[in-house]
Amino acid sequence: MTTNTLDDGRGRCRTSIMRHRHEIESGRTSTATTHLLGFRSDGAVIGGRDRVRAHRRRPEDEVAREADRVVTFMDLAGHERYLKTTIHGVSSGFADYALVLVNSRQPPTHMTQHHLNLCCSFGIPPIVVFTKADGCPEHAFKNSREEVCKMLRAPDVARRPFKVRNKEDVDMCLTKMHQLAPMFETSAVTGEGMDLLQRMLFHLPKRRKHENKIDRPFEFLVEDIFNVPGVGAVVSGFVNAGTLNVGSHVHIGPLDDGTFLRALAKSAHIARTHADTVVAGQSACLALNLKAESRRRLRRGMVVAKVEPSATREFDAEICVLKGEGTTIRRSYQAYVHILNVRQSAFAKHIEMIKTGTVVPVGKEGKRDEEGCVVLRPGARAKVRFEFAKRPEYVRPGMRMLFRDGRVRGVGIITGVPEVQTAAS
Repeated sequence: MTTNTLDDGRGRCRTSIMRHRHEIESGRTSTATTHLLGFRSDGAVIGGRDRVRAHRRRPEDEVAREADRVVTFMDLAGHERYLKTTIHGVSSGFADYALVLVNSRQPPTHMTQHHLNLCCSFGIPPIVVFTKADGCPEHAFKNSREEVCKMLRAPDVARRPFKVRNKEDVDMCLTKMHQLAPMFETSAVTGEGMDLLQRMLFHLPKRRKHENKIDRPFEFLVEDIFNVPGVGAVVSGFVNAGTLNVGSHVHIGPLDDGTFLRALAKSAHIARTHADTVVAGQSACLALNLKAESRRRLRRGMVVAKVEPSATREFDAEICVLKGEGTTIRRSYQAYVHILNVRQSAFAKHIEMIKTGTVVPVGKEGKRDEEGCVVLRPGARAKVRFEFAKRPEYVRPGMRMLFRDGRVRGVGIITGVPEVQTAAS
C-alpha cells in the first residue's frame, strides 16, 4: 500500500518494508517498524518506487513534503513468538485505529482473537482486512469470515461486523466506528479492495485530540536510541504533550538511580525532514548534546521533559483481570508491566478488591487465602499498589497499563503515585 504498486504473488513488495533478511524469507514481521502513506488533497495516494533505486519505495521525506494528509502505519508482528513486541506496540498508546490482517485462505487462529481483545482493551477501534482474496476458494473464505464475525461479536470485543462493498459503505462506517468493525476483502496481487481501504484511511478522523495537550508540559516518550557519527545521541519517539523548540534545554531519564540528565536539543526531525519545533501528536527524532559516558546510560522507556520530572518505584492502579485461562493473583505476584513506552517487571505489594466503585475486602471474583490476603480471579477488579523490580520509572496518573506473565493477564489505569522514592533513597 505504501508503494502503491501491485505484488507479484511471491512477496516482492514486502522487501521494501521489512527490516531483516529472516523477515523477508519467512514473510513474518518480528520487529515494530513505522511507514508513511501520503495522500493528496483529492485522496490520491502518493506512492511508487524510488526514482534512482527502483527496488525501493520512495523516501519518506519526499512523501511527507508532497502529502496533504499523512497516515502513519506501525507494522507489528502477528506470530505468537513475537507477542511481546506486539503488546508493546499496542500499549504504547500512539494508535488511533488498528488494522487486523487475516489470511482469507486459512481459518483465523487464537492469536486473531487475542489481537482483537488487546486492541479493545486499550480502546482502539479494529478494522479487519482479509488478505489474499484472489483465487481463494469460496468455502474457505466463507469459513474465515464466519469465524472472524464470531470473534468480533464476543463480549470482550462487542463490535458488529460490517462487510464493506462500495464507497457508500465506507461513508457509513466512518459515522459509526464506535459500533461497527469494517471488514475489507483485499488482494495485493490484483488490487481488489485496495481503493476502498485507501478511501477509508483518507477519511478516517483523528481519534486522539493531541491539540488539547499542546499547552501541557512537554513530554517526549523515548522509543529508540541511536549514536550517529558527527551528530551524537539521537532519540526517537512520540511527543505525548507540549511543544519543544530546537535549542531548548531538556531533561532525559530516569537513570537507574532515579535522576535525570540535562541536555540541549540541538536539532529535530519529523519524517526525516528538519523541524524547528515539535508539538504533541508528532513522532520525531531529537539530537541531544551528551557526553559519551552519558549516552551509554540512555535506554528505551525514558522520557524527555523541559522541567525535570520525578521518578518513582511504586504506583497505584485500578486493574481488571481478564477472563480466560486463569491465574492466581495475590500479594507478591510478579508480572511484566507495559505503561506506554515503559516496560519492566513489577510485583504487587498490596491488593484491595473493588466492587461498584467502592473498595471492599472481598468480591465475587476474589477471596482471601489462609493468610488473609486477597486473591484475584479472572473477571475481578481491584486496586493494586505495584513496585518496579529493577529501577524507578516515570509514570503519572491517567496512564493506561497492561500486565502479563506469558499471556496477558489484565489491564488497568494508574490512579496515583506515592511520594517519590528513588533507588538512592
